[in-house]
This record gives sequence, C-alpha cells and structure tokens, in this order.
Amino acid sequence: MLVPWELLREDSIESRNLSEQLLEVATADPLIFDGVMRGVLHSDPAIRMQAAEMAEKITRVRPLFLTPFKRLLLKEMAAIQQVEVRQQVALLYGRVFWDEWDLKQVVALLGEWIEAKSDEQITKNSLESLHTLAMQKDWISPTYLQYLRNSREETKLPLYEL
Repeated sequence: MLVPWELLREDSIESRNLSEQLLEVATADPLIFDGVMRGVLHSDPAIRMQAAEMAEKITRVRPLFLTPFKRLLLKEMAAIQQVEVRQQVALLYGRVFWDEWDLKQVVALLGEWIEAKSDEQITKNSLESLHTLAMQKDWISPTYLQYLRNSREETKLPLYEL
C-alpha cells in the first residue's frame, strides 16, 4: 500500500489525525508497515524523518515487522546521514533477531555511530540497541560496556553491569 506522504507532510489537524490513524493501521498490517519503511528512504528529508518516527513507534509494539527489512537496515538505512532519521533508526537495530554474521555488522555499525559522537541522541539510542543485543548474546557485553564507559561523559548515562 502506498502511504500518502505528501498529505502527512502538511502541518494541519487533518494531517495529524491521518498520521495517527495510519500509525494504528500500520501496527496491525505488515503491508502498510512496508510503505512506512519505504518512506524512510524517500527523497524528501521531512518525509524520511516522519517515516522513521512512525517505524520506531510501530516496532515498539511489533518488532517482528522488521524481520523482512534486515538487508534494508544493514545497507540503505545505515547509510542515511540525516540526524533525525538516524536517531530513530538506531533504535530499530536492537529489535531484530540477527544471525551471527549480520549481528557482527550491526555491532560494528552501532559502534561507529557511538564513536562518531555526532549527536547525543544517536549515541544514546545506539547504546540502547547495543544493550538489548548484549542481553541476547554474551559476546557483545564487553563491547557494550566499553562503549558505555567511553561515552558516559557525553550521555550522562549510569554504568550498569550486565
């Protein structure tokens, strides 16, 4: 299904209502979620940002909706430089069940984003995803703790042992 991004892009009451309705429907329908994920790759930065926010909200409730989008997350979405989009996309990586090969790539990618220190929210969200992954795989815990120690000054996050 095509998502009416041009209508959603407007700043009006109707647009906000439509956005809320779409969010509700997309949470129940993976085909509509597909349209939301395509929006994250849209050429318009405002649409990319809105789609990324919607994808993040939907996958809080339906993380398995991300399963068909593993390649997209690893390749195309990882390359998006827009800060507002990357803030949201960073959270998605912790919601996917990765195989070992892809998981190593995800850990490396999140590590790059943390070390770049380009934006505090990207760092926090990357650490959150890395923490979620570390809870699933023991070999990630030392890496997560090291990144957490290194970025503690910027993020003001408490240091917890896993």
